[in-house]
Amino acid sequence: MEIKIDKTASDQRFDRFLRKWFKKYPQVRLADIYSVIRRWLVKVNNKKVKEQYRLKVGDSVQIHETVKLGAEDLSAITSQKDRKLEKVDIKKVKQQVLYEDGHRIVFDKLPGIPMHPGNKHRNDLCMNDYLDKYAEEYKTSTFKPSFGYRLDRDTSGVLIAAKSYEALQYINSIIRERDIDKYYLALVVGKFQKHLIIKKPLTKTYNKESDRSQVRVDYDEGLEATTECWLERFIQHPLLGPISLLKVKIHTGRMHQIRVHVSSEGFPVLGDVVYGNPGANRILYKSLGINRQLLHCRKYSFLDPFQNDQVTFEAPVPADFKKVLSGKAETTLLTNGDKKIKKVASRK
Repeated sequence: MEIKIDKTASDQRFDRFLRKWFKKYPQVRLADIYSVIRRWLVKVNNKKVKEQYRLKVGDSVQIHETVKLGAEDLSAITSQKDRKLEKVDIKKVKQQVLYEDGHRIVFDKLPGIPMHPGNKHRNDLCMNDYLDKYAEEYKTSTFKPSFGYRLDRDTSGVLIAAKSYEALQYINSIIRERDIDKYYLALVVGKFQKHLIIKKPLTKTYNKESDRSQVRVDYDEGLEATTECWLERFIQHPLLGPISLLKVKIHTGRMHQIRVHVSSEGFPVLGDVVYGNPGANRILYKSLGINRQLLHCRKYSFLDPFQNDQVTFEAPVPADFKKVLSGKAETTLLTNGDKKIKKVASRK
């Protein structure tokens, strides 16, 4: 059997390519794959290669006839995951697409959707599910469209997926080399200054009590992290008090970087249950019905090698941001012990 390598499979390790390719043959175990590599029963261009060999476009992978594959069983690679994808409303997914070309898909991610299933969201649809359903025609035996970076579950905004291995490599490289401009919007508690650059090293930790990963400022062992903030708008909210809308540029891409940095300066992101202000968060939820951190990935800009030009992708300001900035609140019933107080707020 012969397999021709195209650009979707190029630059992959030989063993990792085979692990993906053999998935449709469930009787072939992982140990069997490495066994046939060591015994030279699978070659590249009729030559013996080691498992770490990087495949190139045009390479030919030959599988010796003595390798027992058995019958294909597509259910081995289309099981619970595919049943989950049947729940995806493709019309709603399409409404989130900001832009698409032959190399990438740009989503306006909604808040409340995790990037991938986890212990707490195992049965919830996630962004990877949406992408798998939307871009299933671009999936090959060795590559499927993938996101170039992640956004927190409750963060909205620009989220870019690559439709080819080449495009995925590129966005990973420009993020790694910091050759990309990333701007966010954040609504924070307090009156922020006009411009501030926050340079504080960050360390990832694990909180056993909350069973979640957290980040803290750590000048001894933390990794370099730089966040630049500009004050876009300040309002004296009738319920929340002084709040500020910030434009934020992240010069590094650490976990929870914006949330930890602005909180460390005394201006926590509204709705942030980990690093935020509990009192402000309660008012935000009870009076405005907003139950998420008000952080939005507004814009991504970088040099596109496929067009040889600068490209910019921008997501509109979300409705919940506009609701807070309007300075209006709905009539609500707040409980103060056993006494209920009717409270009406309007713009001053």
